[in-house]
Amino acid sequence: MPIHRYAPAKSPCRLCGEGFEHRQAPAEPDLATCPTCGQTVVRAPIESVNTPKLLKPLSVSDAKNLGFTVFKKTSAGEFERQ
Repeated sequence: MPIHRYAPAKSPCRLCGEGFEHRQAPAEPDLATCPTCGQTVVRAPIESVNTPKLLKPLSVSDAKNLGFTVFKKTSAGEFERQ
């Protein structure tokens, strides 16, 4: 179930502050009043989420250039430094 963010119509509320998050099913209508204080609320815009971007997988040469020690597994089951 998605989480929606709601903000009080007259901000800030003494109980809710700047707003609250509410988990609700997609079929449910938006909240009209705050379940804590009863004040009218409006659905707040979605805040962006900062995620790292991976452009490409790390190659052996990139790992070596970054200072990592790279090992390779031999046929005998042991690891040797590359």
